[in-house]
Amino acid sequence: MRFLNALLLLLSFCASAQEIKVEYDKKHDFSKYKTFSFGESQVITPADQKQVSDATVDKWVKNGVTRELEFKGLKRTDSLADLVVTYVVGTMERSDAQAIGPLGMTPGSDARTWSRDYKQTSIIVDLNNKSRYLVWRVNAVIDAIGTDAEKTIDMAIVRGFKKYSKSKK
Repeated sequence: MRFLNALLLLLSFCASAQEIKVEYDKKHDFSKYKTFSFGESQVITPADQKQVSDATVDKWVKNGVTRELEFKGLKRTDSLADLVVTYVVGTMERSDAQAIGPLGMTPGSDARTWSRDYKQTSIIVDLNNKSRYLVWRVNAVIDAIGTDAEKTIDMAIVRGFKKYSKSKK
């Protein structure tokens, strides 16, 4: 029983941690980009699962991306920009199931699997150049948007743009 509880605790901890992947060409010269603007973006959480309005999530993502890119030396503009930022944010219900084998069973039980249901949020932020070529992607899987949602989204954005190089002055 202790083994099963420890396994479930470990798996739930791993599932709740942020998983952030950043994709970009390490040889690409990011110093040539001086401006950015926001393009079309989506919040795709089903209506019955929303805990925060789309407008609020949009504000949080745009504020975080703006802060990070301005810190890196870029300037936000509403006109034609060097980079166009788009993003998709969505929370979906997920299920995990796994065979536990005979050692994880409770005495007298013949159950050989466990399962759990949870909500998972994904954030994908893309930076595209003027030619609509993808030059930077942040793909984050985080805890579902809930009580500490703004902080969770902000930390994913901070970690996603950590390696983006500052522009040369």
